[in-house]
Amino acid sequence: MTWEPVWALPNIDLDKPVESPTFALVPASDPRVQFLEKEHRNFRIFMSRFQDPHGHPIRPTLIIRRTDVAENFRGADVAASFRDVLVACTVPLARSLDIIYDNSRDRVRYGSFFWVYPWMLDRSYERIIAHTPAILALHDVNHLRGQSSPELAPTTLRRRDLDEPLLQELLRRWTARYETISPKWADVALFRSLNMANQACLLPAGADAVMHDYGRIIALWTAACEILAHPGGDGQANLRKVFELLRRIPWVDQKCGHRRYLIRHKKRTDRENLAGWLYWRIYCCRNDFLHGNPVAIENLLTPNSRRALDHHAATLYRLALSSFLRLAWSEPLPASDDADIVAEYVARKMQFQEPQVGCEEALRLCRVSVAQQRRARRKAIERRRRMAFSMNLGQNRTGHARP
Repeated sequence: MTWEPVWALPNIDLDKPVESPTFALVPASDPRVQFLEKEHRNFRIFMSRFQDPHGHPIRPTLIIRRTDVAENFRGADVAASFRDVLVACTVPLARSLDIIYDNSRDRVRYGSFFWVYPWMLDRSYERIIAHTPAILALHDVNHLRGQSSPELAPTTLRRRDLDEPLLQELLRRWTARYETISPKWADVALFRSLNMANQACLLPAGADAVMHDYGRIIALWTAACEILAHPGGDGQANLRKVFELLRRIPWVDQKCGHRRYLIRHKKRTDRENLAGWLYWRIYCCRNDFLHGNPVAIENLLTPNSRRALDHHAATLYRLALSSFLRLAWSEPLPASDDADIVAEYVARKMQFQEPQVGCEEALRLCRVSVAQQRRARRKAIERRRRMAFSMNLGQNRTGHARP
């Protein structure tokens, strides 16, 4: 089995490959990349010509494709959808963890890290070619000065940081979407929505970012949810349809599904679950920005929590995907008295539900201020310290740990 390079992604440094039967996201150290460098001198030169904006050498991550794939898998839309899957399985979870842990560690929180470098070697590995909406050009690889995006610091994408249950389901649907010339409406809608979500995950702008750039991002998140909720044919995607989608989220914490939050729309009031309430706030923000209504920074923040709506929107989109894909643990408990078998089942179930649990926790924080969250964390830390002190004190008095 042989592979060929499709795109270079110089903004991320991957630790382990992300595989599908036909495409893969691989680091420069992958044996398949090393084989291509050994076989093709120009490819080896291409891989050596990248640096960051300050001149430090970097080795780009690659999207590669099997050389024997069917013609259906050779279009640019196929590779773009593969990239969109990777973004959807990385950014929403990263932003949810940012909210939960109230920090900004080296997580891949923007789709811009998956920026595709516009130049790549042609199929004969003779020249580099760029084909974009703006240019169609050939050049000599020896003159290449490849660079990562100057508005980003190249960072590591760890394989364990991907939303694994969502990744496996989306890759399955991705294969089904492109292996046929007559895909189902649901699959077409799914990858249209993922493409919109990828745009919503990008940096709003560079050094020139203003409030209206963030309003545009909110509009893209709204569109991504509406595409998921569209019934197809002559049907319509509207606020009610998105509410219906969000009511079907397979909650781990069932209390998240309680419809107790008041919303107002077209002079009517109703109650939705927390996801529906958050989407309503995002929907109203979209309308204000795109319809030319007066806007301020307040429009871009959630009430009470004062967090950015676009970060909560990413969390909400992951939950909407779990509804659309029916992404829930369905394996029954094994009928066994073997403790190891039961423990292995419980561990797999917890691992499957971990991203969903994280997104639900981040969703609940959309109505909790950062100050409240920090006070609660300090109280929890102090409580654990007192418990540890009490246990140590009891151990010192009795000479052994408390039962």
